[in-house]
Amino acid sequence: MTAEKTAPGTGIAAFVQHWFDILSDHEPVEELLAHIVDDGLEMAFPERTLRSHADFRDWYDVVGEAFSDQTHVVERLDVSEDDAGVDISLTVVWTAKQTSDGTVGSFRIDQTWRLVREAGTGRPLISGYRVGDLNPA
Repeated sequence: MTAEKTAPGTGIAAFVQHWFDILSDHEPVEELLAHIVDDGLEMAFPERTLRSHADFRDWYDVVGEAFSDQTHVVERLDVSEDDAGVDISLTVVWTAKQTSDGTVGSFRIDQTWRLVREAGTGRPLISGYRVGDLNPA
């Protein structure tokens, strides 16, 4: 993982790693919902765009049934922050087993995220999340 381009101690790299860890471990959906906004959400995956917690729950159920034994390894992480929020550009290697036939695939995926700070706490929340093409790793 490359160094953040923001001041040390901002915790954005830890936030990103935690997000991928809970995805990899297929934690309960509530763990993930705690990290995303409900109002104004736009998470664009190749298969569909999610705009609410309800959309995310549905997507997460489908992915959880389709894949197991997932890992997410962050290879690149670039962060820039301004008064309005945090922009992230990253590359992650996602490896997973398809539950339908047991095949394992590994893909290098570029993503861009937009984080906003939660009012009162300053805690980062995902408001935008765009997943690029899945390139075999």
